[in-house]
Amino acid sequence: MLHLNRLRQLTPIGARSFSGSCVSAAGHSKWQNIRHDKAKNDAKKSKDAHMLATRITSSVKQGGLEGNSQLVTLLEKAKKMCITKKIIDNAVKRGTGEVSNEGVQTFDVLYEFMGAGGIAMIVEATTDNKTRTVSHVKHALSKINASLSPCQYMFQKKGEIIFEPLSENEQIDDVLEVAIDVGAEDVDEYVDTEQEYNGERLFRVLTEHNDLHTVTNNLTQRGYKLKDSKHIYLADADNQVDFPEEYTKGMKKCIELLDETNDVTNYYSNIRDD
Repeated sequence: MLHLNRLRQLTPIGARSFSGSCVSAAGHSKWQNIRHDKAKNDAKKSKDAHMLATRITSSVKQGGLEGNSQLVTLLEKAKKMCITKKIIDNAVKRGTGEVSNEGVQTFDVLYEFMGAGGIAMIVEATTDNKTRTVSHVKHALSKINASLSPCQYMFQKKGEIIFEPLSENEQIDDVLEVAIDVGAEDVDEYVDTEQEYNGERLFRVLTEHNDLHTVTNNLTQRGYKLKDSKHIYLADADNQVDFPEEYTKGMKKCIELLDETNDVTNYYSNIRDD
C-alpha cells in the first residue's frame, strides 16, 4: 500500500507520490526554526561526531561490511566532518564485534512524551546508563510540560534516503520511475536551504522501515550518489498539531537541553509545518 507523507526538515520545491498527486510545499514553522537555530551551534559538532559513529556501528551490525551502501554513505559523511580515523575504525569494529565498548554495555532506547496542546515527541538515544538518560530527557521535556506517555502510534517509522540527481537535467518524473523500480514509497525534490549539503539540489525518497537497506543499495546500483540513509519518524497528518506560541521559550530550552545530552541521537515532533 502506498502512503503519502509530508516530508520535513528540507524545503521541498515539488513532490510526487506514486498516485501522481502533489505534496504541498512546506514552509518554515516555528518548530523547524528552533531546531535549525540549534543545529547551527558549533558546540554540537562533537556530539554530531558521536552520533555518526553510533550510526556507523548500527549500520555495520544490520548490513555488514560488504555491499552496504548505507555504510559507504556514512563513512563519506564522517570524512567530510573530519572525524578522526581512530573514531571511525572503532565504530566499525564495534559493529563487527572486533572490539567492545571497553566492557560497557550500551542500549538503544526510545522515549515517548505527550505535552500540553497535544504535542507528541519521540526521543531516541544510545546509552550505557538508562537511568541517567531518562532523567536528562525528562528534564528537557518538562520545559514544555511534557511527560512520559505512549505516542508512537501517532507516527510512522520510515526509511529516508537523500541523494543527488544523476544529472542537472533529471526531473522528478524521471526519479519517480526509478523510485517505483527500486521499491520506494514516495519521492520529493528538495533544495538544501540549511546548507547541510552546501545548498545542492537533491531528491529524497521514503521507504518502509524494513526496506531501507535494500532501497539504499538499489539506488547506489543505479548510479545515484547518496547523501544520507536513515530511519525517521513522521507524524500522521491527522495527529499533527499547531505550534503552541506560549511555549516558544520553553521549546527553545527543551531543544537546547536535548542537543546538549550526548546520549540523545534524534527527536521528532508532531508539530505541523506552517
